Amino acid sequence: MDTGSKDLISNLPDALLCHILSFLTTTEAASTSVLSKQWRYLLAFVTSLDFDDSIHDLPEMGIQKRPHFNDFVDKVLALQGNASLNRFSLRCNIGSDPSRVNGWILKVLDRGVVDLDLCISSENKYLLPPQVLMSKTLVKLRVACKNEFTIDVGEVSLPKLKTLHMNDVGFADETGAVFAKLVSSCHALEELVMDKTMWDLWDSCSVSSPSLKRVTIYSENIDDKNPKSVSFNTPNLISLDFSDIVAVKYPKVSFDSLVEASLGIRMRPDQVFYARDLVHQHYGYKLSEVGDATDFLMGISNVKKLYLSYEALEVLTFCCKAIPVFKNLMHLTVQTDQEVDRELMPNLLKNCPNLETLVFEGLHYGDTNQCQDDRYRFKETNKCWDGDGNRCLCKPWEGTPIWLSSSPVKKLKVLRFGEIFSYLDDMDKQIDLIEYFVETMTNLEEVILYYDAPSDGDLEIVSKAFQRLEKVASTKCKIQVISDDISFSFTVYSTSSTAGLVFSKNTFPV
Repeated sequence: MDTGSKDLISNLPDALLCHILSFLTTTEAASTSVLSKQWRYLLAFVTSLDFDDSIHDLPEMGIQKRPHFNDFVDKVLALQGNASLNRFSLRCNIGSDPSRVNGWILKVLDRGVVDLDLCISSENKYLLPPQVLMSKTLVKLRVACKNEFTIDVGEVSLPKLKTLHMNDVGFADETGAVFAKLVSSCHALEELVMDKTMWDLWDSCSVSSPSLKRVTIYSENIDDKNPKSVSFNTPNLISLDFSDIVAVKYPKVSFDSLVEASLGIRMRPDQVFYARDLVHQHYGYKLSEVGDATDFLMGISNVKKLYLSYEALEVLTFCCKAIPVFKNLMHLTVQTDQEVDRELMPNLLKNCPNLETLVFEGLHYGDTNQCQDDRYRFKETNKCWDGDGNRCLCKPWEGTPIWLSSSPVKKLKVLRFGEIFSYLDDMDKQIDLIEYFVETMTNLEEVILYYDAPSDGDLEIVSKAFQRLEKVASTKCKIQVISDDISFSFTVYSTSSTAGLVFSKNTFPV
């Protein structure tokens, strides 16, 4: 069909045009009023408003000398009257007088806003209007601040609220009671996200809600103190993403329905120093004032999918009376670090009797035995340094292969294989580790290495190093190297038609 120069967009129904405008910032949407008479009044019917004072002037679009931001917001809200509103997003610096901004918030609450997104900077402490916590229509609430954004809880009635996001938000007391009341009073709440949470000074931190399905908490600790008490009473929670310093105690941990968890729990910096000191380990020195994560980790032990940061791996060893048995765990991802002892892994994997997929995020380990120093040569298996004095010959987990040979793992993945951070990293060690896994893990069916190869020459070196793996690997095991930078691909088959070594070009997993 020949449309010529006809304006097809303007022929669309007004309701559809308003829906299109809802994907723009309100400043951008307002600029369309100059297009034609039809567009002049469309802004009055847009049900999603997005105000951002940092982009109020858009010189690249020819939008300059706009009215003052506050006046612009006033005019748009006046233009729309009391029409129902789906979403209201506000990002602005209010200076020292919050009255005007609070007026806007109360206005959209009166209009029955469903999705409220506030990011407010203030010269003084900004207190969220209490009317926000009494909304009968809010389904999503996001609050954030670049200075001091404070929530005080008197009465709470948010019967429809399903999503609550809080970023760098404080509460009016340090007991933790205000936060606990807020969460427990949202009876329809399904998702809770807290970023830059500073609760280490609270008397207790409690997340209690039978309706919650997803929780994300990234805690920041002002003085690197262990939180006194952290509790989770969330029996219907499905997904947990939790990062925090280990608490002194976890009085209540209820994760009866938990399916997947991502843990970034960690020790204090001073505790990490002493935990990694091999002299302290050898002579049995105990860490003082360390938190106890036993109850928390027992609470999540029914998960099917688990991600552990390298810090969380250390917590399992140094802050647990005993590593729990993860009887349902089928997919485990472990972040590695050159400062973390590789020997922390066996005790964990021995307690994963049904694990099918094991993923390493990086394959780093340094000379944690510190063989170059006579004072640290505590293990009889240490072979120490080679003749050139530049590489430790100690093998990973040498003499303890039982936990690997009996492992049920069928698929092994290594993300960022070949990544080198410092002189402590060693490509030869990474290849040795892969060879050790392939040789020892008899149930392996597939090994996938995501390799960021610097050049085809480096890839050829790796391919030659892996040729010998076919002599030790199970005939049912397929080894695949995937890289964005490969300009060639080839396959070397073993005696089994289903096994072999495959190199291919692909993208890295997200």
